[in-house]
Amino acid sequence: MSNLSILQNAGQISHKPYPHIIIENALPEKLFNELHSTLPEEYVAGKPLGPDQSRRVKFHVLDEDKWPITDLWRDFFEYHTSRKFFNEVLDLFGDHVSLLPIKPSKIITGRGKKSLNNINCYQDCQFVRHDVVPAGETTRTPHFDNLFEIFAGLLYFKHDTSTGGDFHVHEQTQLPTMGGKNNAVTNAGPIVRTAPYKNNTVALFLNSRYAIHSVEPRFGIQLPRWSVNIIGRYTNAKMV
Repeated sequence: MSNLSILQNAGQISHKPYPHIIIENALPEKLFNELHSTLPEEYVAGKPLGPDQSRRVKFHVLDEDKWPITDLWRDFFEYHTSRKFFNEVLDLFGDHVSLLPIKPSKIITGRGKKSLNNINCYQDCQFVRHDVVPAGETTRTPHFDNLFEIFAGLLYFKHDTSTGGDFHVHEQTQLPTMGGKNNAVTNAGPIVRTAPYKNNTVALFLNSRYAIHSVEPRFGIQLPRWSVNIIGRYTNAKMV
């Protein structure tokens, strides 16, 4: 396993309320610190603001922009969109993978959404920079992700002394009731586990309609909230 992998220090997954893992000190300290110190703040801050108060830069955008980041960051993005990493995730979740719509042996995965020819899955990696919102508010109330998504992971980078901002795992025992945009859920179950918003922490989960999660509001002196988002997702050809 590469020392770039966010899973190199993974322990056992949690099977309930849905398959997930929280990893603190995920990357070697020296490597993480180099990534942290070379986050492309000016570059990402110049991208359009999305509806969830975030600015996102995906793999294909970095490629189109001729990789205006350090070589280490490029290696990180390329590794986490590789088939090798995809297989690491499948191995981590073990028997749960048998519930996926298509068998791993039938998965043909590509890198970045712009390369969709002849594949039934693709992987993406993106910088995510959430603008500061008023204290006590959050950009991500309880929700589930796009149901084409197979798995999603977050690696956190923190720049301030604010409190809160943690990733919450909810236990959903009822069919989610939808309300608002971005798959927001109005009847979210109780919070049963938390990934702290702190440097070098990873939250990774297998996605489903019951994989409800949210982000806790922040308080105190805030700077933009940084993470790197890593996903595997079916294309529209997922059942072929």
